[in-house]
Amino acid sequence: MTLWLYLYFPCLQLDTLYSQQPESSDDVQPIAIVDKHQIVQLNNAATELGIEVGMGLATAASLCHNLQVIPYQQEIEETKLNEIAQWLYLKAADITLFSPKGLLLKVSNMLTLYQSLEGYWSALTQHLNTLNVSYHFASGFSPFCAKLLAQQQLDRLLNDRQALLDELQRYPLTCSELDSKTVDKLNRVGVTSLAELLALNITEIARRFDIHLVNYVGRLTGRFHHPLTLYHPPLHFERHLELLYELDNVAWLEKPLAKLLTQLEQHLRLRDQLAFELKLTLHQRDTAPQGIHFHSAKGEYRLLQWQTLSALTLENLKLEAPVTAITLSTVRVDLNQALSQDLFDGEQGALSAQELISILSAKLGEEHVSLLEQSDDPRPEYATLYRAALHGSGKLDTDRLTPLLTRPSLLLPSPVPLQHQVSIVSGPERIQTGWWDNHAISRDYFIAQDPQGRWLWVYRTPSQQWYLHGLFS
Repeated sequence: MTLWLYLYFPCLQLDTLYSQQPESSDDVQPIAIVDKHQIVQLNNAATELGIEVGMGLATAASLCHNLQVIPYQQEIEETKLNEIAQWLYLKAADITLFSPKGLLLKVSNMLTLYQSLEGYWSALTQHLNTLNVSYHFASGFSPFCAKLLAQQQLDRLLNDRQALLDELQRYPLTCSELDSKTVDKLNRVGVTSLAELLALNITEIARRFDIHLVNYVGRLTGRFHHPLTLYHPPLHFERHLELLYELDNVAWLEKPLAKLLTQLEQHLRLRDQLAFELKLTLHQRDTAPQGIHFHSAKGEYRLLQWQTLSALTLENLKLEAPVTAITLSTVRVDLNQALSQDLFDGEQGALSAQELISILSAKLGEEHVSLLEQSDDPRPEYATLYRAALHGSGKLDTDRLTPLLTRPSLLLPSPVPLQHQVSIVSGPERIQTGWWDNHAISRDYFIAQDPQGRWLWVYRTPSQQWYLHGLFS
């Protein structure tokens, strides 16, 4: 028997909301999600006041004067459902989305790995509970069977077909996915429960009712094949968080952002990846979303390191409007490749070059941090140039920082005539180029030493004139 598991999330939008945890339970504000003036989701504080799902908004407001009402948005639940599916993909091979509140998992092909249904469920719940979302669950011999039992909050796992069938027959037709017209037609002929419906011959159903009822009964009982579209996770990380309160202070973004960074750390650690660039999107009231980028030259997955970089970046941010939601996504990621170090290098300091670049870029802005590197121009005046420290891919390219030729530490702004006698140590190195931009040079460079012991970089022109161009440290 093919076994399915359905996870039903009845309060997905409510679970997606972020609010700072109060100091005591008495300070919890009652919250209700409303769709068409009717309560569809509510927290425990609202339940304790007598508010119920399905109650009208006017009645709920009369029971609680400080009830916080939030309009229902299906796209929020769809986004959250995709996030949960992406997280569960590490523990489940075949996942199907039943948007906006359900996930269907094929359990049969996972039992060999986890030995038993109980072992698999233990591993799955341990993984799922880190998301802090409320859910109901049930197993079934067909997708519709598992879905119906989970939506009725069975919260049990059964691996026996007859036991599942007995459980299924307990419910009335109104618990099924049949439309009201079909339920009325069945009631007229005395069929009011699933037990009575399943007792009918499938041929008799096909003769007296339409094909939709036949297909539903066939899929519910597992006789007919149920086509499913399997979920494939995206390659990058993206998480969205709705804020319960509007935030107009950048410092208040620290805690909700930490919640998303914690999920990022888990995501990258399980995949052995490093992130080099993150994008934080601030969804603001009555204005376009604002995007902020966080960079790490070394590549990071740890929460504390990204918190430090994000805090430095957000210091100089000015909000144009209050923030109502935030989205964190990865822009550049790569596999974690261990760096080899020389055993005899000794301790190099608390920060590596890449970590220092990341901190300076976050504090001062990416455009204000530059590195000096060699260019392909052989003329000494144009041999070096400045480039962005976080170049292109967001990684620090240290390979190009090592000079290929012997050059002085200090290059004079412009060559000056050589005024004293020197001793030539090495050379010449002829540089004759630059005809393409009207800055042609023809010089023979030498490394020389003066009577004071200074090492100089001098050159001779075709007219036998000598100039000093640089000094070695």
